[in-house]
Amino acid sequence: MRIKEPLGQVGYVLVVVIGMPLVLVPLSAVSFELGVIWAVVALVSAAIVSARTFRGPAESDARRPWWRMTYARRMSIALALFFFAQGACASIAAGQFPNPPLVFVGGVVLVLVAGLYLNSAVRMGSASGTE
Repeated sequence: MRIKEPLGQVGYVLVVVIGMPLVLVPLSAVSFELGVIWAVVALVSAAIVSARTFRGPAESDARRPWWRMTYARRMSIALALFFFAQGACASIAAGQFPNPPLVFVGGVVLVLVAGLYLNSAVRMGSASGTE
């Protein structure tokens, strides 16, 4: 299954953005640790699913190389910055939460996801024609 239509891609992102808090808040009320674990797993899963299913308008339905996360280099850079900011903020502020080591590890995982997007941007380079 490939999602090429921008409306379908926006719909997927909206489901993630709206669905995550709807599940995260009740889970965190029950157990902070369960909420953090679920949030990190959900974000990583959403990134992997979108990287494997989203396609650009002129992109083939064939499997992407393992390192390619997006169609356009700029989108890889933007998502790298997003995940880096999220992970760095979580790791830096970890001491403010009930379970600092868990929040710190969650932040590190998100920084690693940022690294995947950055790797994608670097490997695509500006010569790919998809900038």
